[in-house]
Amino acid sequence: MVDERLTGAACSGRTPLFDAEVSGEDDDDRRYRLAAAGRICQSCPVLAECNTVAVELGRKAVGVWAGRGRNLPESPGRPRRGAA
Repeated sequence: MVDERLTGAACSGRTPLFDAEVSGEDDDDRRYRLAAAGRICQSCPVLAECNTVAVELGRKAVGVWAGRGRNLPESPGRPRRGAA
């Protein structure tokens, strides 16, 4: 995705780090990777603009945007209470 408001973003060139899923990755690796991506966002010069773009994209904003995970797939595991 190209949006001129995100020019100079700290994530530039690091797309896989910010993706929702990476092939062959387990849940622990995924949590660690997404946390690392979020830390990179903290000092990003276009953090506010990134949040604006993510809000505009809604459900299409998948992965780490403006320091937080958005529209991430749920991890497999124990079902939620009352989900049955």
